[in-house]
Amino acid sequence: MSFLTRFMVAFLLPLCMVNVIVLTTPFAAQDSKAVLQQAEDLFVKEKYTTALDLYEKVISLDPTCLRGYRGIVRSYSALGDPQGGVVHMESLYLETPDKAEVCYGLGYSLYSVARYDDARRYFEKALRLNDRLAEAWNNIAVIYHFALRDYDKARHYYNKAISTSKKTANTWVLEIAKKNLANLPTAEELTLATTQLTLEEFINTFLFKVEADDERAISFLVAGHREHCRTALDWLIGEAMRASAAGRRDSEQKTILLARVLEKHYRAGFGDFALQARLAAYAGLDDEKKKKIVEGEDLLNAGMTHQQQGLYARAQTNYKQARACFERISDKARAGTALLYLGDAYRLTSHNRLAREAYSDALTLFITTRQEDQKALALSSLGVTSSLLGQQADALDFFTRSLKIYQKLRDDDSARKVKQNIEIVKAKIGNSQ
Repeated sequence: MSFLTRFMVAFLLPLCMVNVIVLTTPFAAQDSKAVLQQAEDLFVKEKYTTALDLYEKVISLDPTCLRGYRGIVRSYSALGDPQGGVVHMESLYLETPDKAEVCYGLGYSLYSVARYDDARRYFEKALRLNDRLAEAWNNIAVIYHFALRDYDKARHYYNKAISTSKKTANTWVLEIAKKNLANLPTAEELTLATTQLTLEEFINTFLFKVEADDERAISFLVAGHREHCRTALDWLIGEAMRASAAGRRDSEQKTILLARVLEKHYRAGFGDFALQARLAAYAGLDDEKKKKIVEGEDLLNAGMTHQQQGLYARAQTNYKQARACFERISDKARAGTALLYLGDAYRLTSHNRLAREAYSDALTLFITTRQEDQKALALSSLGVTSSLLGQQADALDFFTRSLKIYQKLRDDDSARKVKQNIEIVKAKIGNSQ
């Protein structure tokens, strides 16, 4: 499938800052450039852990190298732990809060976890410390452009990025900012970015725009529907997996091609490598594992159908079989999901001790796989079950731990529900005293 000219990546690949007053390059800076190139090469080869170590070395050798800070954040995101990038940058910030490059790195990490207002504040602080960071001007514009959709402010900051780039001879930022400015949306594209769509409508619109070879429209569609992008990618991967299990290799490849288009625009629009990591995980599956995953997911679907019909014993059997299926291929994430479903089925039949055991086993797996959202769900489920068992102190602990994760993930709806449960448990504790 051919595509239009590729839309310029919105979030910058910053350049190392060079002190033009000094006539000779310090030895450490020379070393940092060599290490940076090694890190970049390893990142391209998807050796993210080793690349992360080298990016850390880069900024120890040359604390002004913005690409080092950005590389650290990108590596954490590619490893599926974008919050780790935030924690890393926060630790650097605590050490040197008045260093422009560190503020920039923290802003970049916050952007990667969709904390746009916080990211913007740290970019602005970086500019107060050093207003010659053209990358920061552009990235503020990107936030207004793609996240906040305030196109007048985006235009203002792109122009600031352009003027600063000219003053500092930063040709890379100059080119990016000019193209981003030219790509502020038309009325039709603004409609794509702002109209509320169901998941089905989003997927159908995405497929239509891909078929029409309209790369620009895809970019604006993706920019306006971040959450749908993630769910849509999972759906596409699921369809590809089913095609593989059925021996329909051509169909699998075509579906994965669509997933790659979605991932490319998502990464370009949000500077987030989470979807890339999911595609890489799929690429690492052999045919037998794909068949087992499809088999296990079919068992989960059968279990949900039986549960809706009130056939809880059958549902529990389905969930146990699904868990065993996933465990045979060492898929801890999906095995944990099966345990959550099993716990729900036990709880609906008042087998609360068995439910607690299932939720506890799921929590152990999610801690291993570092799935914070699933970990929070398991903790919340343990809180509900512990309360039903009369173990209110345990319930309060589980709910409190769950709430902290939801707050960190900025999942306000889930956090609100957990807060309600905490108040109920506190009332029960108070009544028992």
